[in-house]
Amino acid sequence: MADLILGDEVHSAGDPQCAMCLDEYPEPCACGGLIHGAPQDDGENEVIVVTRCDGCGRNEEDLETDVA
Repeated sequence: MADLILGDEVHSAGDPQCAMCLDEYPEPCACGGLIHGAPQDDGENEVIVVTRCDGCGRNEEDLETDVA
């Protein structure tokens, strides 16, 4: 399997049980890939979730905008 860099972590593209993902990830993407999720510090002492599909490369926010 290929690697996917997300935040500061290396995720396993195509692995539905990616060990580096947050608990609710990866989840299926409309393109057939998997959306991986990782925590990332936003620089203001807040942790945000960054996401990216290992197939199409879009993040979860972009995908929600496309559907709306």
